[in-house]
Amino acid sequence: MNKNQQHVYDTIAKAASLSTPSSGVSIEQAPTFLKEPVQIADFGAGMIAAYGASAAELGEARGLPSQDVTVDRRHATLSLNDGMYNYLNGVVIIGGEITVPVNGFFETRDGKWLCFNGAYPHLRDGILKYFDAPHDQPKLIEAVKKHDSEKILEDFEQLGLCAAPMHTHEQWLSHPQGEALASQPVVRLEQRGSSKARVLPEAKQRPLEGVRVVDCTHVIAGPWLSRMLVEHGADCISIRNAAFPFLYPAIYMESYDKKQILLDFKMKRSFERFIELIKEADVLVWGYHAPALERLGLTVDKLQELNPSLVLVRETCYGLEGRWKNRKGWEQLAQTTCGAVELASQGRDQKHLIAALPTDYGTGYLGATAAMAALRQRQEHGGFWDVQATLCGTIMLALELPHEAEEAVPVSIDDMKKYLVDQDSDIGGAVFSRFAPVARLSKTPAFCATGPAILGEHDPFKTTWGPRPGAATSPPHRPSEFAKEERIYGLLTGYGHEDIMLRPEKG
Repeated sequence: MNKNQQHVYDTIAKAASLSTPSSGVSIEQAPTFLKEPVQIADFGAGMIAAYGASAAELGEARGLPSQDVTVDRRHATLSLNDGMYNYLNGVVIIGGEITVPVNGFFETRDGKWLCFNGAYPHLRDGILKYFDAPHDQPKLIEAVKKHDSEKILEDFEQLGLCAAPMHTHEQWLSHPQGEALASQPVVRLEQRGSSKARVLPEAKQRPLEGVRVVDCTHVIAGPWLSRMLVEHGADCISIRNAAFPFLYPAIYMESYDKKQILLDFKMKRSFERFIELIKEADVLVWGYHAPALERLGLTVDKLQELNPSLVLVRETCYGLEGRWKNRKGWEQLAQTTCGAVELASQGRDQKHLIAALPTDYGTGYLGATAAMAALRQRQEHGGFWDVQATLCGTIMLALELPHEAEEAVPVSIDDMKKYLVDQDSDIGGAVFSRFAPVARLSKTPAFCATGPAILGEHDPFKTTWGPRPGAATSPPHRPSEFAKEERIYGLLTGYGHEDIMLRPEKG
């Protein structure tokens, strides 16, 4: 490990109480593909090394042998753009509405810059209605210039819309919300009580075998978190509301080896089913607006009453304390407000995001690391565990590293040949291709026992715990034949998704 990777690893290890020293994890020092003055490759490698160590430690706590963890630095960085490299029968699965006109950077009347995200229709329509503007970027640019930034941000918070102000890294660290997050560990684990109502049995093959996960998440960070648990054997039931918008292509990326059910918590029977699952679960991952859980009557105290051995994992943008705790956020907003956009825009004539999604995928990795750490400590100490991970906290850790660019090697078909794997599915016999698991454990390799699922594929009232039909007991993926034969269509080569969220400086 180099010193940057070691700093990231040690910071996470301290927060999650990992015992594996950084010297106990191997990182293969392959080059980045990102042309950014932010050390995302070292950040990703150190972070995923901690994730692998957490899985290995949980396995050892459950009776599995100790094992080595290895991470390829380039593979780790590519995984922070995972959604761009998923294929169905060799054809890229497009990731959804990201480059819509309402998404981007807008200057306000008082000369400030805001980032808007309207990827979901109700968010897009709310922004357009607020400014009384059509879905046309030049006209929206002019409409935003008639309003002051603080008023927009206050109104958006009340309306449940998504915007964030642009800061430098230094400005964010002196901002009250930035100060609040900087005073906290990158992931938070809090034990409540000491109940041992559920203790996991000795594991036979995989660190998380038999671990029951209820996944109530959407978009990327939350679903990635639960998929990182699934890759080490967790049994996951993913809950979606059919009336809530979603980016369908992302479902394929996120749903490997999960059971996908639909519930509407406003309906009595659906809510009762949710409560049943909570009572039976080891882990509840919540990735929706944090106050929504309390509006359902599910305070932390109530959840502990329902399941005194539950590990509750909440993924938010700005954390659960401070003035911004109720604001909604996305990858782009966290990058903007914490200073990553200002750094990534240097030397460019447009506002520019880091050309990957380190905040979303990083929070998924960090949340999974912390969830496994909580499960390991629950084995010994019992109790209900409250785990928190934040988008802003994630990118703030990356920004602790030196703000220096390094020579980048562009993505090419050779990367697909090295890192891409194929896996069969039961969706019409389709073959899905994706990146292989990044954290390589020497004795219990990570894998998804089944391929993706279609949203709502499983009966919400009959689906229960246990493997999906046809689940494999050893890695079912294989080096990609599509990549080997160069039959990959829609491959994004170059230096990441550099064009996302760019916009003219003048309308």
